[in-house]
Amino acid sequence: MVGLETSIVVRRITIAAELALLIAAGATAQANQESLAVNVVLLGGVPSEQVHITYYLYGPFGAYGGVITPKPHSLSYQIPTYVDGNAAGQIKGFIWASGCRMSTFDAPLLDRAEVQEYFSCDPLGTVSLYGRIRVNDLPRKKPMEVRFDYMASWACHFFGLADCMVPQIELGTVKPDVDGAFGIELPDFSADPISSDSEGGAELQLVLREVKTWNLAALLEPEMETLRTPGNALKIVPSYPHNLFFSARKIH
Repeated sequence: MVGLETSIVVRRITIAAELALLIAAGATAQANQESLAVNVVLLGGVPSEQVHITYYLYGPFGAYGGVITPKPHSLSYQIPTYVDGNAAGQIKGFIWASGCRMSTFDAPLLDRAEVQEYFSCDPLGTVSLYGRIRVNDLPRKKPMEVRFDYMASWACHFFGLADCMVPQIELGTVKPDVDGAFGIELPDFSADPISSDSEGGAELQLVLREVKTWNLAALLEPEMETLRTPGNALKIVPSYPHNLFFSARKIH
């Protein structure tokens, strides 16, 4: 009887050990799968801290979007291809870096293999904008600055989404003087085919905000009708008239 009981105990231990190995192997396999990523490689010394990547993954979960957080001294960025344990079957995205034209990518994610995407800088020129805010529209109690955002309305169509939050890229900030005047060099997106020719178009949004808190105070709308988009933002054109006036519409 003792020998039989010992045999049963040993068998139970063996089964338990095998189950533990199977569970561990399954967990390792899942971890390996979920660690698979789309690897965006930066070529030619593109400064990684100036790179913007917006992407969408498509799979049984529907469409899942994300934005890569820029970080310095990186040669590449990794985009995970699993959402809540489900593998994506496709990825779409666009890449922009300061001083460069935009680049898009659209790749199937087959056999759970890692995908490499490469980005090198195709130089893009700049356009000068010298504007002026109506003095009566300038808050006087707190220091203010103007933030410039590129609004990629075309991206919603590119991602195949009937309704989406328009991706935006902050281009820079300037402080208006006491007379409301400001100047800045902006990327010449009119010379970027993705920005200028893609369905849905793009526009520049100017926002007046507090310097210290970044609290938004007003949207700046160009007074020149020919340079105003249907959404009251600034049109993207090859050049702007000097001393372009903007009126401030308070944000409630």
